[in-house]
Amino acid sequence: SYWHDTAENIKNSAGLNVNLDNKEFDILIIGAGITGLTTAYLLKDCGLSIGIIEASKTGYGTTGYTTAKITVQHDLFYDNLINNFSLDEAKQYLKANEEGIKLIKKIIEENNIQCDYKEQTAYVYASNVNEIDDLKKELKAYEKLGIDGFYTDTVPIPNKAYGAIGVRNQGQFNPLKYLYSLYNILIESNVKIYENVRALNIEPHDEHIDVETENGTIHAQKVISTSHYPFDNSFGLYFLRLYQDKSYIITAKTSEQPFEGMFININDPIYSIRYQFSDKENLLLLAGGNHRSGEKDDENESYSELEKFLNSNFKNAEIVSKWSTQDCMTYDKIPYIGRYTSSIENLYVATGFKKWGMSHSAAAALILRNKILCIDDDYSGVFNPARFTPVQSSKEFVSSVKSIAAGFLNRLTSDSEEISNVKAGEGKIIEYDGKKVGVYKNEAGEYFCINPVCSHLKCALSFNEAEKTWDCPCHGSRFDIKGNILEGPAVHPIDKIKIKMP
Repeated sequence: SYWHDTAENIKNSAGLNVNLDNKEFDILIIGAGITGLTTAYLLKDCGLSIGIIEASKTGYGTTGYTTAKITVQHDLFYDNLINNFSLDEAKQYLKANEEGIKLIKKIIEENNIQCDYKEQTAYVYASNVNEIDDLKKELKAYEKLGIDGFYTDTVPIPNKAYGAIGVRNQGQFNPLKYLYSLYNILIESNVKIYENVRALNIEPHDEHIDVETENGTIHAQKVISTSHYPFDNSFGLYFLRLYQDKSYIITAKTSEQPFEGMFININDPIYSIRYQFSDKENLLLLAGGNHRSGEKDDENESYSELEKFLNSNFKNAEIVSKWSTQDCMTYDKIPYIGRYTSSIENLYVATGFKKWGMSHSAAAALILRNKILCIDDDYSGVFNPARFTPVQSSKEFVSSVKSIAAGFLNRLTSDSEEISNVKAGEGKIIEYDGKKVGVYKNEAGEYFCINPVCSHLKCALSFNEAEKTWDCPCHGSRFDIKGNILEGPAVHPIDKIKIKMP
């Protein structure tokens, strides 16, 4: 992403030994994204030994691919939250995110972090005149909750907008400049961070918890899973309670004068628009093309959709970079933050941030810190992972069941053509020797063949032509053309298959 291009030189690598067998910590955090590192930051001065393991490189999970909007305005949400939950629970949700934003600002100021932070007003706008009533309903919800919101007919973006509601004193930044600064602070505070160490299994005991990794077993008094999608299927049934949604981002140089504010519209097709301001350049960030992970036949269509919008509204725009990201979604639209499962002490989780991970990550760090240190707060209850919300979850859950069922049924289908007919740059599932085989042919004419079944829960994989990956439509795991894991919840690669060429 653009963030990697601009922040890589900030991080100081500690080069820790990855032989972790029988290592012991008071607290082990799984995942070195913004949630994990912020949680460690809040605990680093409490006299506890803290270890962090990251399956890949720090900054190459969800944090490195965000649009980095720091706001309590999460689409049109609060009217729905009040009506489907309660006013009290809506206040908890709001306060947690407000406290999260305050925490980010405090960390930046106290440590003089240079991360291009800029205070902004966040807006949700109507791209259709019929949506104005929805804006005004949301504004009434703001009034009930005490949000400093306002309505405006003047929306300074080039595409057509019929009005917007804004929330002042929100923010934006370069997420990796911030994350890598946190990383350096933690290393200097003797927090142990181990990269390229994938957790495979969690095993609770009476006195401690064991975490099995690719590099040995770690013993910890308390374990916090901040690995985006919970990977261990033994507890909490998160594979039945989450799905992943994919979106796409373009950064571009434009000839227009950059506008202030962060903008997103109400209904599909969704477009999130803002400028990223820095000392060197001001770039437009355009996001959209949303769909459930693994379900789109050709993901190039999503990039094309964004490019069409860009070219229609910004003359002579020059694309600098483009990338995609996946976000965990809960069916009732509220994240899970707290005890991983009510049956196990000292095991915690944070997931399901539904595309608003910047404020939620800091809110989660505060809630997890409070749980660990037995500090009472008045905003964590609504995020309880043990909650049961069948009415609020039903619509999304039914849709998810259909998608998962389709993913398993796809295991029965394949293309009938021969492997020799697979074109360069193309991936297909064919039948070979009575078995389904996933085949990719690169530009040099080499073939890469895998078993096209996800190692997580055996759902059929589909080939992503835009990014040359094998993707799982059930839970969002992604693999490269050789079967190596790019993104969980899968913890094992998929099997390679050897075939004889005709």
